[in-house]
Amino acid sequence: MPVSPMDIERRIKALRGQARQEVQGAPYAVYALLDPGSPDEPFEPGPFNGTPFYVGQTCEIETRITCHLRSPQHLTAEPALVHRHIAWLFAIGRLPRLAILETVQTRSQSLMAELRWGQHMLRAGFELANNSPDFARLMTAAELELWLDYRRSNMQANDAVREGVAIVHTCTCGHGDRWIDPADHALCRSKRLRLTRIAAETQQCPRCGNTCEWRLDDWDLLTAQWSLPPM
Repeated sequence: MPVSPMDIERRIKALRGQARQEVQGAPYAVYALLDPGSPDEPFEPGPFNGTPFYVGQTCEIETRITCHLRSPQHLTAEPALVHRHIAWLFAIGRLPRLAILETVQTRSQSLMAELRWGQHMLRAGFELANNSPDFARLMTAAELELWLDYRRSNMQANDAVREGVAIVHTCTCGHGDRWIDPADHALCRSKRLRLTRIAAETQQCPRCGNTCEWRLDDWDLLTAQWSLPPM
C-alpha cells in the first residue's frame, strides 16, 4: 500500500530531528539514505538500519532531507535518480531512513568524505542512486584525486574564502605564478559565484596575453587516505 502524504510529512519531521541531534551544529554533514526493506523480507545484518541507496553531503542537512522526501511526490519530466528511487519506495509502502555518516568543518572535507563514503558503499556491494559519475563505478586513488579537484574547483567563492583557498595561475610561457584571492571577487557579487568563473575571468596572463593553466593551492588535502574501516 502506498504511503500517504501525512506519513511522509511525519517521516520528514522525524528525520530532521534525527539530523539536528546527530549533526550537532557541524558546518557540513555526509549522509546516506536507507531503504528499510519490507517486514517480511528484512535486509541483511550490517552497520546500517537499512540498505544504503544514496550518499550525499550538505551544509543544510534539514533542508536537504525535506527536498529529498517532498520532491518525489511531484516528479519532473527528468527526475533525479534518487527522487525516482524514493518515489518507488513510497509506491510500495516504504519510508526512507537516514544515517549521518560523518560531520566535517569545510566544503573540501565534505566533498572528499562524500567521495570516500560513496566508494566504500560501492565496494560493499550497494547500488547507489546518485547521478554523479563518481558513484557509478569504483575508482583508483588517482582518479578520485582528479575528481575531487574537479568538484572543488566548482565550489562557491564564499566557501573557498572560509577555507583559505586561492587560485594559482601558471603561464605557459614561463612567467611567474599569479595567486588570485577569491575574496577579492566574492564581495558585492552573487553568492553563487564559483571558482571556475573567477578563474576564467583572471586566466589571461597580463604580461603575454596567453591563457594560463590554473589550480587550487591547498593540495595537502589530496594526500588523504581513501580507505575506511571494513563494514
